[in-house]
Amino acid sequence: MSNEAKSALLAIGLPFAGVLGGIVVLSGSTAAVFGVPILFAWLFLWMPLTSLCLHLAWKLFDRKDFEAAERAESAAAGSGIGEQS
Repeated sequence: MSNEAKSALLAIGLPFAGVLGGIVVLSGSTAAVFGVPILFAWLFLWMPLTSLCLHLAWKLFDRKDFEAAERAESAAAGSGIGEQS
């Protein structure tokens, strides 16, 4: 599996599965967390968890490629490519 696929699976697939799975499993529940129905608490929990998944996907899979592209762009700019006289 490529790094792009792993990154997409972590950043998009995991939050999608978490939210959708929670809706399916918790839709009939009458339990509450601090007075809020557990389904809403589950959905609100996935807001920061989605940000965490995006952060982990960046750190684990995407950052190295981005930094390599930035170095290549910087080297190209430093060697005089694109300079006007």
